[in-house]
Amino acid sequence: MLMYMYRGFVSVLKSFADWWSIYLEIVDRLGIDRGFDELATDIAYELVHHIEPSIDVYRSMIMGRNAIVLGAGPNLENHIELLERYGDLKQAILIAADGATKALVDVGVIPHIISSDLDGDLEAIFYAVSKGSKIFIHVHGDNTAQFISFIEELKKFSKNFVVTTQVEPRYPILNFGGFTDGDRAYAIAIAFRPSKVLLAGMDFGTVVGRYSKPWLKSAEKASMRKQIKLLLALKIVSILACISGIPTYTLSEIAPTCVKKFAAESLVLRGSVWEVNDSR
Repeated sequence: MLMYMYRGFVSVLKSFADWWSIYLEIVDRLGIDRGFDELATDIAYELVHHIEPSIDVYRSMIMGRNAIVLGAGPNLENHIELLERYGDLKQAILIAADGATKALVDVGVIPHIISSDLDGDLEAIFYAVSKGSKIFIHVHGDNTAQFISFIEELKKFSKNFVVTTQVEPRYPILNFGGFTDGDRAYAIAIAFRPSKVLLAGMDFGTVVGRYSKPWLKSAEKASMRKQIKLLLALKIVSILACISGIPTYTLSEIAPTCVKKFAAESLVLRGSVWEVNDSR
């Protein structure tokens, strides 16, 4: 399955209509006001319409490479420790979902790409961008003020960013077919055709990790609204993994459809998460 791109929609989904049906389900289940998402996109367009996204740069960065997508779930720190132990953090393209950026920065690792709607640790995100991270900034109806403030500061020292939306895009604002920072990070990864993808810190359960919000000191039970978001993220990753055909693995207990679980003991036996027996 090749990447589909039309008027700012970049995805392995066959058409924007396929994403729109998913988005309407999200709107219905969470009571989102579509009009605010569309207004946020219009506001963002006025701020970035003159900045061309470097699609070819991201394609050359990711295509044919192994990618690790890191979410901010409660198992993130354990997974980073495993990946550090076996060298995979230095071998793969790292795509961090929002708060996972802080976890990587804390161990001296700078992700190649960040997917964020700006409710994670912004100090860590700014630091990573200053060290070379490319950031995909998601704008929606609930973060317009934060977006305006962030983008104005970011433009002072970097043009290494892409703005994304979950409604109809206005180029150069793009839609990759994702909702939460985690599933959108995966959507971005597979749009550019990596060889394999590993999901780390992507739990999809009922607990949120301490890196998911900057004010959390420890993992805690997710609110009902957050649990719905995680279920929607699980569904989106499942759809994208099945459509893309790109081998995708997870270190977590909960595996989306078409994603294979990779047990920690296999790391000990094989010495790398990429030494995977695909025939299992």
